[in-house]
Amino acid sequence: MKDKVFRLCVLCCSWLPLAAAGQVIQNNGGQIWLNGQFFQNAQPNLIMRSVNTPSAPEMMPEPSNDVVEFVDGSALHGEMMRMDVEHGLTWTSPEAKSPIHFRPDHLDSIRLAHGNSMSLKPTCHLWFSNGDDLYGAITSLDNEKVGFNTWFGGSMVIPRAALRSITFLSAQYSVMYEGPYNDGGWLVINNSPKSWSFRDGAFIGSGQGSLGRDLNLTNSATVEFDLSWNGTFSLGVAIYCDVMDRIEVNGGSCVVDLTPNRVNLRSSQNNTGIPFNVPGVAISEINGKNRMHVAIECDKSDGTASVFINHVLVKTWKDCNFQGAGTGVMFVQQANMFANGDLKLSHLKISQWQGRSEPETFDGSTTNDAIYFVNNDRAGGNIEAIQDGKAKLNLSGTVLDIPLDRVTEVQFATAQMPSPEQGGPWQVRAHFPGGGSVSFQLQKWDNNVVSGQSAIFGTLAFQPNAIRQIDFNLNRPREESIISENKQFEGLDE
Repeated sequence: MKDKVFRLCVLCCSWLPLAAAGQVIQNNGGQIWLNGQFFQNAQPNLIMRSVNTPSAPEMMPEPSNDVVEFVDGSALHGEMMRMDVEHGLTWTSPEAKSPIHFRPDHLDSIRLAHGNSMSLKPTCHLWFSNGDDLYGAITSLDNEKVGFNTWFGGSMVIPRAALRSITFLSAQYSVMYEGPYNDGGWLVINNSPKSWSFRDGAFIGSGQGSLGRDLNLTNSATVEFDLSWNGTFSLGVAIYCDVMDRIEVNGGSCVVDLTPNRVNLRSSQNNTGIPFNVPGVAISEINGKNRMHVAIECDKSDGTASVFINHVLVKTWKDCNFQGAGTGVMFVQQANMFANGDLKLSHLKISQWQGRSEPETFDGSTTNDAIYFVNNDRAGGNIEAIQDGKAKLNLSGTVLDIPLDRVTEVQFATAQMPSPEQGGPWQVRAHFPGGGSVSFQLQKWDNNVVSGQSAIFGTLAFQPNAIRQIDFNLNRPREESIISENKQFEGLDE
């Protein structure tokens, strides 16, 4: 009993377990903030809080082996030896006496433990009609072709019809972290009982606790990740925090609180430095699903925090205080009577930049090209060319030359381009360190080279350590699941 503190709360005749120590409870005329959730017309009289004694900080261990996942959700740890269309996948495992051979029909993905991080300084992010995306630099564009430079293929020229959109990155854009992979460095706090763990290329949150890392962020920052869950959850994401064992909003950080159906903000105002909670908005894009892509953008240049869910802007808050000395990022799974499941946090990327940045926002099919400007204006027409640092836009017969430094994004009219990438058991998609992915017909994968053929990019060849993950059966609907430790592949030698 001495290790816990109890207070009593009556809220609409309910008993409510509240947040971990340091969480803010506010009552403003019947409006209650509770663990990042907003309650209207509440009448609290007393407060109950049950707080576990924080455990000593511990580093997050990360295993160093590969993992293959199958379409039924099972997983097998080990090491990929080779793969080709003739022999299939050759895999070794500590649980097996000899190498195992798999055909691609039942494979979902392979995550590799030894993909090398890359030092990229791209100027734009290109999205393609078949779902591929690459970071690089545009060199030319006309009505027929697009020229650009990539880290793996040098200078390339592809059909313009294959291009979906171009996002022009902000100055000094750089990826500070992407993973999670076998790189260590994450600190777990209040891990009693067990809260965060690393499993098969993802962080799994199973209880109240925090997961933090100092990334030496200096400029404005974007934190992106995929989130899936079973049951419900309450997750706080703190950016520019200066301590890793608790959230201190008045230190110049901002905290975005996420639940399956709502997003809220905790920050401090620039003119006072006083912490405040801002009523957020409902997340309508989820519609009963159990997964979403989250992008949180903190813009130091104008004191704003923006949240994008599945590439759609949900909310922008202004007058946020980012003047503190904090340089870290922290994920906090919060105690809540509505939080009764597990979280899976994967495909995490943390980047920083100078000036303004706009995560991609897709409008879907359109019959016209569109240009988005730094002042949030939009112009539609036909983009005739991109060259010499300018975009040539034909706007109802009037041709405008627009400097690219005024452009944040270009979206292209939907083209009727065949997608042969969607078929065949050896049609795969490779994901690269630092972001980007390419689908192609795999021919061979050994210790020296990964080779294949793409309908868009032609003949491809990669170094094996340039790939972090490879997906199979691309047409199969993918619903994220949180794989439990008892659902590993069994009976290998039976």
